[in-house]
Amino acid sequence: MTYIDIIENEMNLSSDEPAFSGGASDEVIAEFEKALGVQFPASYKLFLKKFGALSFGGNTYYGITKSGLTAAEVPCVCFATKFARDAGDADPKMIVVKASGYGPLFSIDTSQLSPSGEAVVVLTELAFKRDAAKEVMYESFEAFFCDTVRTSIAEL
Repeated sequence: MTYIDIIENEMNLSSDEPAFSGGASDEVIAEFEKALGVQFPASYKLFLKKFGALSFGGNTYYGITKSGLTAAEVPCVCFATKFARDAGDADPKMIVVKASGYGPLFSIDTSQLSPSGEAVVVLTELAFKRDAAKEVMYESFEAFFCDTVRTSIAEL
């Protein structure tokens, strides 16, 4: 059983209903990696294969939607990441996976690996375009996703 199976069960047992776009194939995931110029970590690929993109507990997790690479809005990870990079809010090694709702962004930073070998998840403030400061928040997308979903469930 993967972390995705466990967290999906927890979401299904909660009082909120997850809304997701549907899983993405390996081929589509590879297209998104190429378009963004980065390799997605294994835990993020599991998320993409299961959900595509997800809204749950008032949070939206960016991923792959049915519109594919042509999507021009969130929750498309390609759109969100390219938009943030163009605005100076993310660097070329970052994958924007969630907005905090009040400005800062959560991104997978493929330039920084945790001891487990997964890319870390960082929080960047609006000042990122000036100071490029990144705060490592989680050792992996798995840790980030599980923690934020479980926090949402506790707050329901």
